[in-house]
Amino acid sequence: MLYAIVNTFLGTNLTGDERACLINNKCDASYGEIHFTDNNGIEHILIRGKHKYDNTQNFISLDGKMVKQEALGDFYRDKKLFLLILNPMYFLGKKPTEQKELVDKYLNAICPNNLMEIAYNKLSKNEQKLLEGMPKDIQTYIADINSDIKRIEGINTSLQGKIDYAQNIANEELPERKVFEKDEELTLARQELSFLTSNQSIIDKENQKKLVSKLSDELLSKENELLAIINVMEETKKQYYAIKNSDTAHCPTCNHLLEQNKGLALLNMKKIATDKYDRSVELTLQVDKLKNSLMVEKAKFYAMDANVNANNTEKIRIVETNIKNLEAQKGEVDKFNNEIDVKLKNINAAQKDISNFNKGKSDNSKLIETLKKTKKVAQKLYISYIEQKMLLAKKYLKNVKIKFYSVLKETGELKDDFIITYQNKPLCDLSRSETIATALEFANMFNKISKSNLPIFIDDYESCADYDFINEYAKGNQILISTVQKKVPLTIANYNDNSESLVIKQKIKGYKTIKHLIKHHSTNLAKVA
Repeated sequence: MLYAIVNTFLGTNLTGDERACLINNKCDASYGEIHFTDNNGIEHILIRGKHKYDNTQNFISLDGKMVKQEALGDFYRDKKLFLLILNPMYFLGKKPTEQKELVDKYLNAICPNNLMEIAYNKLSKNEQKLLEGMPKDIQTYIADINSDIKRIEGINTSLQGKIDYAQNIANEELPERKVFEKDEELTLARQELSFLTSNQSIIDKENQKKLVSKLSDELLSKENELLAIINVMEETKKQYYAIKNSDTAHCPTCNHLLEQNKGLALLNMKKIATDKYDRSVELTLQVDKLKNSLMVEKAKFYAMDANVNANNTEKIRIVETNIKNLEAQKGEVDKFNNEIDVKLKNINAAQKDISNFNKGKSDNSKLIETLKKTKKVAQKLYISYIEQKMLLAKKYLKNVKIKFYSVLKETGELKDDFIITYQNKPLCDLSRSETIATALEFANMFNKISKSNLPIFIDDYESCADYDFINEYAKGNQILISTVQKKVPLTIANYNDNSESLVIKQKIKGYKTIKHLIKHHSTNLAKVA
């Protein structure tokens, strides 16, 4: 019966699936006809025909006129609301998240716009100050606080790791600095070397040696240049006579044939040879002069060498070796002390970092505490808002209670949830009759808050012997009850007047197609309805 009503109004099955058909295996189409009175007291006749295979044969007739599904929306507002009220078990068959969305949707339709403001004004001034104003979306606000707490705790964990690393550096024990005990000995050795090397004879000899070396290098350079010029002069001379004595001559540079320019070429070669000769004469004079100077300066050098004390040179070598050894020892000590200085610098920097990290960690911890206090107030506001919201639903919920949140044991945080209890028993522990009672309270609530005034269907009534659903819900509502009585034929009856009843035949003979049905049995079906 419920399936027939839902299918005729919505063209769906009990879960709202439009692909379903109220058709058995022996036919290809269904016909449903409902006579009903709307909330304005106007009577209507709704007929729906649905074909299993051919959608072109589907039709909806309202008061004798063909209409589309949208035209029926005024009678039930929306499909889900129709199913929530007429089929109570539809709501309990949904997942908790879907149940929450449905309750929110239809409660919001009747909630005052300032419901959150009412809950916010119940907070103390200090609590309102923590929130820094009324949140627009309290659930998102709490989620953001949780995210901030988690992020800052992550920062503190990172800071602690940095503190531990810096502490390892700061805890390093430094060895004592070394002292170079031969510093005085090194100073005296340097003074002695300075005295030995300051002997004027030695200085003069070194200077003379440098002068001899300089003159030798200069002489060698001039001799090489003179030799090169002589070679060029010889080559030029050969080329000059070759061109002069030949009938056909070629340029020695580019190898082009010289005809009219032969005289000019000879003239140029002669000029080059002359310039080279003049330079060779000049260089010859310079070479002779340098040879004389070098011979004189060498003689001076050898004379100085004879006067130098050979023992003085050995003393200098010994002192220089001693200084080198002492400076190496001092270098080792300086290197060791420099390493200590670097480590000390790192320790000081690590201690400074530890101080900064601890301050940052302390500031973050204070911020976390403030966020936790803010979150606690936000949760209080959220609970107050839900309680204000649920006051509207509690008018129609007797034994059923709804909880929109649960508390996590580990953190005490509020988690979005949707928990249904009946007489403080969870939904999963309810008996069949208790489940039906729970479903009916929700169906009645949706019917009242939406002011839809739709019938409520109660199935399996024989399982609810301990309940009086009729007296409980029949006031202001039409109740459709399905119950099983042994050895009693299938009957539709008025609960308040048993004389108004009709026994339903289990089969209508001649039922083949929609057209055939309308032609031969429409009168009987109308009486049954």
